Amino acid sequence: MGAHEVGRFVERFASTLADAGFPRLAARVFATLLVSDEGRMTAAELARALRASTGGVSGAVRYLVQVRLIRVEREPGTRRHAYVVDGSWYEATVTGNPFLDRGEADLRAGIAALGGSPAAGRLAETLELILFLRAETRAMMLRWQERRAALRAGVSER
Repeated sequence: MGAHEVGRFVERFASTLADAGFPRLAARVFATLLVSDEGRMTAAELARALRASTGGVSGAVRYLVQVRLIRVEREPGTRRHAYVVDGSWYEATVTGNPFLDRGEADLRAGIAALGGSPAAGRLAETLELILFLRAETRAMMLRWQERRAALRAGVSER
C-alpha cells in the first residue's frame, strides 16, 4: 500500500471513529499510530504527519491516554515523550473499563439509598448487566488471546 492509500485509510478509519463519538483529531492520531511501523510517534511527528497543530495533537493524545488507547513513554536520552499504541491496547480498553468499576459502585449506593422501591429494582437490574458484561468481557478476551496465539502461529480457523 502506498503513502496515498495509507493516508486515505487513516482518514476513512478516523471518520468511522469520529462517527462513533471520538473527537476527530484524536481519531486521526489513533489511526496514524496504528499504521506507523513502530506504533510510536512524538507529538511533533504526529503534528507533521497530520498537518495539525502541536496544541491540537496534545489535546488528542491526552484524550487517547485517558481512554487507555495509547500510553506515554519518555524518548530515551531526551525530555520528549512518545505516544505508543501496541497490540494490547484493546485489552486494556475492554477489561479495565473504569466506567464499569465506577458504575458498579454508584449503582450499589443508589440501590441502598432507594431501599425496596421499583427504582431500586431498575438499578439492581442495571448492576446485574454491568456484572454480566464484565464477566463476559473477561471470558471473551481469554478466547481472543487463544485465537491471537493461533493466528500468530499460522493457524487459521477460516
